Amino acid sequence: MKHYFFINPKAGQGKGIDKLIEEIETTAAELQEEAIICLTESVEDGITKARETAEALQGEPARFYACGGDGTNNEIINGAADFPNIALGCVPIGTGNDMVRNFPEAGDFLCIKSQMLGDVKRIDLMKYKGRLNGQMKEGYCVNMFNIGLDCDVVALTNVLKKKPFIAGSMAYLLAVGGMFLRKKPIHMQLFEDDKLMVDGEVLLVAIANGGYCGGGMNTSPQSCMNDGVFDLNIIKNVSHAGFLKLFPKYKTGTHLQVPGIEKVITTKQSRSLVMVPKQKDFNICIDGEIYAAEGQIEYGMAEGALNFIVPARL
Repeated sequence: MKHYFFINPKAGQGKGIDKLIEEIETTAAELQEEAIICLTESVEDGITKARETAEALQGEPARFYACGGDGTNNEIINGAADFPNIALGCVPIGTGNDMVRNFPEAGDFLCIKSQMLGDVKRIDLMKYKGRLNGQMKEGYCVNMFNIGLDCDVVALTNVLKKKPFIAGSMAYLLAVGGMFLRKKPIHMQLFEDDKLMVDGEVLLVAIANGGYCGGGMNTSPQSCMNDGVFDLNIIKNVSHAGFLKLFPKYKTGTHLQVPGIEKVITTKQSRSLVMVPKQKDFNICIDGEIYAAEGQIEYGMAEGALNFIVPARL
């Protein structure tokens, strides 16, 4: 079988790429498998390269590995998920790496041998459609959509993590502190099956297939990646004091156990939603990448749409 490794050379600030390529080549030789290295060159280049490669295979089974962060993983999924002959894996060499945290049963995601010997598991994807960054866009999200405070935190995290001596998790915590000081709600409408769920200001909305964001924050602990639904999490426009009190438990995924939490957070399983921004400067974070949204955004489920490689325990 052919194994294609799509590597983002800028992931993790470009550290360790040569060593990764060497490990891929050595492991492929040991297992007597064919490994092909593909370097991505720009934003969304991974989508194009993965799709073109999948089309050229003409139904021949193959494995694709996204070597980068959550954004790289999202690109390779969007390029190849519609091809049933392709199984997709993630080698998390980025800074957030939240998607792989949803598989505690897996072996080492950074071990190429574990990846190449891994089993394939069917998992769900979430779909979206809307006007983003000035043009109509539709695609898949594998882990989480973040809107509001969470999205603002991701934006600031992306700036901070480029600074010397600030790791991904530290950058996220610093960004939370920065956004806390200038906390501002978002104004939106949210519909489920044409029924109005939200009409007004909220602090944040997370639409989750997986449970983690922000480099290990377990913000949606109830989520499962193969249950056929996504989990909607809405935090109301709480005060600074209320947010500060909730955050430690929100970070560790124990917030849903707090008595009276339903007064602060609404959680609901769903299969389709329509979101309508009611303000300017409305951003949405899709698997860690931020887009400016205009007009309504549609969300839906693609149940069992991805053949995901779960690394073997060696």
